Amino acid sequence: MNRFAIIEEVERFNKVTYYTIKFEDKDESEFENFLSKHQDDLTIKNEYNDLIAWVTIIGNNIGAKPRYFRQENRAHALPPPSKLVEIDYVKNLRLYCMWISESIIILFNGAIKTKNTAQDCPNVKPHFDLANKLVLEIEKLMRGPYKTIIEDPKNQQLIIDAGTEIML
Repeated sequence: MNRFAIIEEVERFNKVTYYTIKFEDKDESEFENFLSKHQDDLTIKNEYNDLIAWVTIIGNNIGAKPRYFRQENRAHALPPPSKLVEIDYVKNLRLYCMWISESIIILFNGAIKTKNTAQDCPNVKPHFDLANKLVLEIEKLMRGPYKTIIEDPKNQQLIIDAGTEIML
């Protein structure tokens, strides 16, 4: 069965515009679902707050420099790699995303990573797999013959043809 989704703008910061994916059969976007699942989880309160702070810091202050994103196959993930961030606790919460440019990011969903690799973790594997599929499909829409999604980094936005849907 095919699933259809659209790209929606989440928020425009000084240096980065964030987008997300909303499936037609869901009430919440992928990023809204991530927020709903994790914002009240006291076991990861510090991780969640830091991750959301990074979204804001990247968006307002430093831009989406590639070094602040974990390369996870085709997709990327936040928070930044541990070597860039001094912390007093383990960071296992992952938010998968698509890095398009230093001014455009598409936020997906994520979970708490419990194994060394995303592929081995029952929590993050579905989000990891979906993120990589979405990146592939969005790349086709951006680079294919019809280019129904165009990157406009000067205005830090995506120009999306009316009716453009992602099909999985």
